[in-house]
Amino acid sequence: MDLTISRPVRIFALVALIAAIGGGGMLALRPKTPAAPPVVSSDAAAAPTKIVPQAASTTPLTASPNAKPPVITSTARPKAAVTTTAKPATVAKRTTTPAAPVVAPDGLPMTLAKALRKHRIVVVSVFDPQSQTDAISYAEAQAGAAEAGVGFVGLSLLDSVAAGALTTQLPGGGLLPSPGVLVYRRPDTLVYRIDGFADRDTVAQAAAASVTAAPVTGDGS
Repeated sequence: MDLTISRPVRIFALVALIAAIGGGGMLALRPKTPAAPPVVSSDAAAAPTKIVPQAASTTPLTASPNAKPPVITSTARPKAAVTTTAKPATVAKRTTTPAAPVVAPDGLPMTLAKALRKHRIVVVSVFDPQSQTDAISYAEAQAGAAEAGVGFVGLSLLDSVAAGALTTQLPGGGLLPSPGVLVYRRPDTLVYRIDGFADRDTVAQAAAASVTAAPVTGDGS
C-alpha cells in the first residue's frame, strides 16, 4: 500500500494548521469581561424560610405472611383466690347479776345475819331516816355498841323488805320500835329490846348484859 501524501494535500493541511493556531492566539489576547455579581433581593432575604412538613405516608403497613406473632411471657405469678368465710353474727348474751338476797335463810335481814357471823352480840338501831330524833338515837346506839365492843347494824324503817323480815321474827309479833334498839345474840336470838330513845351508856350496858341475858319472850320481858 502506498502511503505517500500528494503535495497539494500537504499544502492544504499546512494552511489549515496555521489558521487554527492564529485563531487560538486571538482568543487568548481578548480581554476577559468580569462576570456580573448576583443580585439579592431584600424582600427575599427578609422573608422567613417556610418549612413544609412532609405528608405522612399513607401506604398501609402489611405484615409479612411468614411473620410469627410475638410471644408475651409474664413472670408475675397468679394471685391465689382468697375465700372468706363469713362468720355468723353472734348475739351478745346479757349477763344479769342476780341481786344479793336481802333476807337470810333463817328469816333475819341479811345485814344482821352477816354481823352475827362476825360478832356474838349485835346491836340493831331501828330508825326513821326522815326523823331528826331518830338520827340522834342512831348515833347514840352506834356509840354504845362501840363502847361495849360488839357489832352494830342500822335498820331503816323505809326498807320494807328488811324491816318486814325483822318484824316477822319478833317474838309474839308486834311492830318494830321507832326509834328503838334491839340486841341479838348468836345465832339469831333476841335478848334485849329498848323502845324509844336510849343514850350510849344505856346501849353499852344492855349489850354487855346480853351475853348471859335470857331471850325476849312474847310479853316483851
